[in-house]
Amino acid sequence: MENPDVQTRLESYMYYQWPRSGFFSRHRTEILMWALVAEIIASPLADTHPRAGALFGFAVLLIVLSGIGYIANRTFVHRIVLPVAAIWMITRIIEAFGDRSKPDANLSPIVGLVFSCSVLLAIFNHFHSRSSNLRNAIAEAFISYLVIATAFSQVYWILNRFVVHAFNQVIPSTQSGTLLYFSMVTLTSVGYGGIVPVNPYVRMVAAFESMSGIFFIAVVVARLVSSYTSRPVAQAHSPACEPSDSTCEACDSGGGSDCECKCEATLNVLSSSYS
Repeated sequence: MENPDVQTRLESYMYYQWPRSGFFSRHRTEILMWALVAEIIASPLADTHPRAGALFGFAVLLIVLSGIGYIANRTFVHRIVLPVAAIWMITRIIEAFGDRSKPDANLSPIVGLVFSCSVLLAIFNHFHSRSSNLRNAIAEAFISYLVIATAFSQVYWILNRFVVHAFNQVIPSTQSGTLLYFSMVTLTSVGYGGIVPVNPYVRMVAAFESMSGIFFIAVVVARLVSSYTSRPVAQAHSPACEPSDSTCEACDSGGGSDCECKCEATLNVLSSSYS
């Protein structure tokens, strides 16, 4: 007869390990990035069709929450990001199906700003670690870039709602996609000039966003250079060794051949000495 404790442990292992395997495990960062890109491209849909936009935003939110725990601090995600995400989804539903003339139907951008900031804090807390995959590192940086643009667009929504003559044209509170467009144009320092901030406070926020975009690109480039300049040097000392994730797991568990474990240990020492 099978031991119940062993069966319980096996089921628990399969429950926690299956999301880390397969296609989602290999491409979860890219999937998360393209989900955010799709949400930004489809943002005008939420302006013209609030209910369809809310359903689409809910689908994207599920993808974000299923992938953010793997690229950010999990403790912070469980304690901060998930509760704020639940509140934000409630406000999105109220905004989509409620009366927009009421104050409680316009809380979505405010709670969304808190949600965006919490996601950024969770990612930045994990940003100092070095990724072993160049595609994942670039995808994480691009995700952060998109979240920054979204957060500033929510700031512009608040300013546009409560500040007199924020921009050179009247932007309705339902046109969040227009403010997202202005935020992305400002973050990338393109500045087409179709929408111009008029209020001095909004101008300062736009200038700060432009500086943040330039600074972020500089930090990302420096991080990528510092993460991958030491790898060719370490491989030059031991060309026959190519470390892999399976080798690391075998060495940590005490298994694997002596040659693989020694190669992995040598590369770790060389990488730390040249970093």
